[in-house]
Amino acid sequence: MTGIRRRLLILLGVLIVAISAVQFAVSFTAALSQTNRLFDEQMQQIAHSLRLSKDGAVFGADQDFHTDFDLVIQMWHAGQVTVYQERQHRMLPLRAPFGYSNATLENGEWRVYAVQRGDGMVQVAQKLAARRAEAIKLALLTLWPMLLLSLVLLAAMVWTVTVALRPLEAVRAQIARRDAAALDPVDMRGAPAEVAPLLDALNGLLARVADNIGLQRQFVADAAHELRSPLTVLRMQIQMLGREQPEAQRQASLAALTAAIARSSRLAEQLLGLAHQDALSESSPTETIELTAFAADAIAEMAPFAATRQIDLNFLDTMPAQVSGHADSLMILLRNLLDNAVRYTPPGGAVSIAVGRHDGCGVLTIADSGPGIPEAELPRVTDRFYRVPGSGDSGSGLGLAIVLAAASHLGARLELRNSSSGGLVAKVLFPTVLG
Repeated sequence: MTGIRRRLLILLGVLIVAISAVQFAVSFTAALSQTNRLFDEQMQQIAHSLRLSKDGAVFGADQDFHTDFDLVIQMWHAGQVTVYQERQHRMLPLRAPFGYSNATLENGEWRVYAVQRGDGMVQVAQKLAARRAEAIKLALLTLWPMLLLSLVLLAAMVWTVTVALRPLEAVRAQIARRDAAALDPVDMRGAPAEVAPLLDALNGLLARVADNIGLQRQFVADAAHELRSPLTVLRMQIQMLGREQPEAQRQASLAALTAAIARSSRLAEQLLGLAHQDALSESSPTETIELTAFAADAIAEMAPFAATRQIDLNFLDTMPAQVSGHADSLMILLRNLLDNAVRYTPPGGAVSIAVGRHDGCGVLTIADSGPGIPEAELPRVTDRFYRVPGSGDSGSGLGLAIVLAAASHLGARLELRNSSSGGLVAKVLFPTVLG
């Protein structure tokens, strides 16, 4: 992972080098343009300063003015050409039109200026390579100050980036010093504005983790409290069975022991189911689920228990409905809804299941003929370990909490209401129906 400091230094360094390169290119272009203008003016002055006499003598010529910049002077008079130069060229430009023009020969490119002088013609030519060499010299003179300035800018850049990132280093050091159990918010004083959203998100995460840990601690405490009662009963019943007592009392103790074991076993199963739902990840793979088939399986599994309590367990309306979700979560949801309905329905009552569709949603409805739940208690019955006062049942208060957790992992919504004819109606609405 590339650090912010290194990335900034690389990007700014590349930017400085690029700007320096552009500046050098601009300087070279300007120097070349200036050189061309100066040489053109010089060629014009030379051409206008020279003339030939009738006998071919040259007047107004400076023998050294052309030696440094590769100038060639050609004169035509009465059909004769005179070349005025000190360095010989293998090839020279031909007679050019009056004014400025460019010519390309085998020995390079030439800049030519021709002018009429009396009854003759003067032509001054210069190789463009000489002009470019002079422009490069001028541009290089500006390169050294630019290099020095670039080095100064690079040093200033390193210092600036280091100073600018000090608040980030302070935040990093603060987090590094924190204890693993510390969940208080990170101090945002002095943090850069650009980092504030990240720190806000981190503090939000710490708050959620703290809440989750608090819930887990409360869950463990409540679970320990709930397990203490059946375990105490088990210990007492075992102690009573160890004593000599009439057969009737021994049978009663055995019945109480069996009931305590059953309650402990059910509580352990519910705790494991709730822990399983809490551990499910949102990214866990899902599958296509047929609601009617799952409801039929749950009814078949719950039928023996309903029969012992003389409860009629049946389907009402069914309509094929396929949803996407976790099969384990759906079965846990169905089991606990049916178990809750059967336990709170008096003997001779009925529990019915309906599967259908409504507004594009899959709908699972379980209704019982029990006493229902007081309206004031409905918002709280899904809380963990909460039991409705005066319910008269020895439940653990986890059934509907497990249903709510399973519905959450299925992406479904749980609705609880009392029916007009008495009893509780639990409706689970799945967001989408497949097929």
